[in-house]
Amino acid sequence: MKNGSTVILLALCASTLAVAACSSDTPAKSGTGGSSGSQTGTGGSSSSAVGVALTPDMTGWVDKASNTLGVQGAWYTYSDATGVASCTGTGKHMASECSMITMPPASATGFPNTGGVMCTAGSVEMVIGTPPDYSNMWGAGIGLDLASSGGALSTKGEFDASKLKGISFDIDTVPGPGLRVEFPSAATDAGTAGGDYWGATASYPNSPVMKGTNTVLWSAIAGPMGHMFTPAHIESIQFHVPTTLSAGGSYSFCISNLKMLM
Repeated sequence: MKNGSTVILLALCASTLAVAACSSDTPAKSGTGGSSGSQTGTGGSSSSAVGVALTPDMTGWVDKASNTLGVQGAWYTYSDATGVASCTGTGKHMASECSMITMPPASATGFPNTGGVMCTAGSVEMVIGTPPDYSNMWGAGIGLDLASSGGALSTKGEFDASKLKGISFDIDTVPGPGLRVEFPSAATDAGTAGGDYWGATASYPNSPVMKGTNTVLWSAIAGPMGHMFTPAHIESIQFHVPTTLSAGGSYSFCISNLKMLM
């Protein structure tokens, strides 16, 4: 049976401005909220690069035989309310203070989709605490592993995208809380600053995602605290709805036509 990585989230508090939830399996990243996802920035919304489509099956699995690059892995959801070190852990927060995913439902097998349109919905809460507890309240999102072994005991690996230019994807709407397009690696999993992402700076802005087609070139990816992005070591592509100090909010969006750019 094909399946993806089990989400295990180990959150570590770095500072009041930068936090990562790190994992040995499927990582999810955190940090402060930023400006609107409709902002402009490097990366652009169009490219002349040739794209290799990463098309999932009905359960959200992308098989290496389905694309010329050998990308293989499962689409998955992740949030601060799941995993061993979740937001709702002993002595932490009530469930109402943590993120919630309503689509796909927890009862779903894999990541159900129609025609490769990967839709998700849920909510993220306002960060509380003194200092703000970003280590446990960092948000939610969806992602695709790029180098999973497959099989009943599927393990995560790193994909070498050093000969590629970046990715492109379509999104139907930008979530109100914003969105970060992240590219975690084993190196960033082990740190506390969070994964490398599109448009990252030390102030943790959102990625400049726009409704429609977005093109993200490797030159526009950085670590929020100065880590140098290395496309030879990408574990997954993640679409992360972050928490903020100002307010919580619901989100609903669909990702489609995900491609690796040659």
